[in-house]
Amino acid sequence: MRNHKYFKNLMLVLFLTIAAVQIMASSITDDYFGNPIEGYDARNFGMGSAGTFNDLRPFGIITNPANLTLMKTRLGLGASMLMDRNEDNRHVPLYNSFDSYIDDAVYASNIDIYNKYAAAGFGALKLGDVRLGLGGFYAPMLSFDGDYIEEVRNNRNTDNDSYPEKLATNRIENRGSLDQMAAILGVGYDFGEVTQLNFGFQFGFLEGKQEYAKTIRWSQWAINTFAAATGNDPNKVLPNYSLTTDAKLKGAQAKIGMAMRVNERFGFAATVTPYSILDRTGSTLEHRDAYRNTAELNQLTDIEEDYTIPTNFRVGLLYQPRNIMRTWLNLDLEYVMFSDISDHYDDQFNFYAGVEHWVENRLPLRIGFSATNSHLREVEADGSLIVKRILTPKVSAGSGFAITKNLGVDLGFGYSWREYEAQDLFKDSYYNDKLYSGSSTYALWPNSYINLADRDWRNPDKIRENDVTLRAALSFTW
Repeated sequence: MRNHKYFKNLMLVLFLTIAAVQIMASSITDDYFGNPIEGYDARNFGMGSAGTFNDLRPFGIITNPANLTLMKTRLGLGASMLMDRNEDNRHVPLYNSFDSYIDDAVYASNIDIYNKYAAAGFGALKLGDVRLGLGGFYAPMLSFDGDYIEEVRNNRNTDNDSYPEKLATNRIENRGSLDQMAAILGVGYDFGEVTQLNFGFQFGFLEGKQEYAKTIRWSQWAINTFAAATGNDPNKVLPNYSLTTDAKLKGAQAKIGMAMRVNERFGFAATVTPYSILDRTGSTLEHRDAYRNTAELNQLTDIEEDYTIPTNFRVGLLYQPRNIMRTWLNLDLEYVMFSDISDHYDDQFNFYAGVEHWVENRLPLRIGFSATNSHLREVEADGSLIVKRILTPKVSAGSGFAITKNLGVDLGFGYSWREYEAQDLFKDSYYNDKLYSGSSTYALWPNSYINLADRDWRNPDKIRENDVTLRAALSFTW
């Protein structure tokens, strides 16, 4: 009967592994700095990603290298599946005929899913009161994945329950990640039966790629209608557009950490990650078809610049209250020096908190909360840089179970949301067919009184995003 229970648990692990290969999402918001990836340890992810002090799971060595010798086991191995689902809804202000604001109207909604994975392992040896350990891991730090699709339709009315004609399809496809492969050295000393002080050093190589593609493709209906109205060749009337970037990132990063077990109830930890400057090389190609009296645009620009990952300070506290049921409370505070990137960015604090409570000392129930800051980076037409802070709250929960004495599974679930303003991703003036015909009237827009003007910061998009996240980790300790 016991073997049957283990078989069911093992089947669940295999199911999660297969599912994890197919799901993960990222925001389209910033294709340059990407989206930070957190929660390699599914246990701590369910506790709000508060894991600077972590003496239970192998993935704790990624958050803090000093956790390597803080753990009581000699050997630890972990594999983690990172699964996210991002929903992006973009709104424009809706006004009535008297120019009075009514509401925000959704004009584009996208849901995208991708996958990432991570692995970690360590070994530790106790020599009297001293513990020595070596470890390593592979994990993605930043995700540049993201997809966006938007249909541009004309202003024909919706009589007979039919959609207005589609003029063009706008699309953005981002791919890539910044991955880290690191080695860790840890040392710890036991001052007594419980009190323990640990230090760790981590050095890793960072490597990744950024692939960005932004395209505008006119529909066949628009091409045929425009050609019929102007008497031109259908293949040489409306210009398609594309902007592609192919860049590589390469560099290194170091981290030092400390973890101290004060007594049976309290633990304290801290890490410092100095800023890293990576090499970013590649090229950007902008292409637009020729039209009317305008020649084809085909501009290739080489990329060779520094890419900065800012300094990070993080402290964490563990409290285990005297309780009949086993309980863990983790609190983390993080300070990120975004000003290392440039003076346009402000340094920010991030907060993480979580609790784990064992029901009847059998089933762990976890809940957490975090509030993190990131930045929206936009480059204006004149080359000026606009940077806006974005706050992302997240609530999380999780649980886990043991397959055998040394093998266990943890699950973490998260939901985050954010709202901010940004520039329109595709300028409205591009769909003004008068530019391509030289005519004084529209060929594609039934209402000839509209003015297709580009929106700026006086009338930006409002973006509402939400992420549903799942982390599944398999841990072996001995």
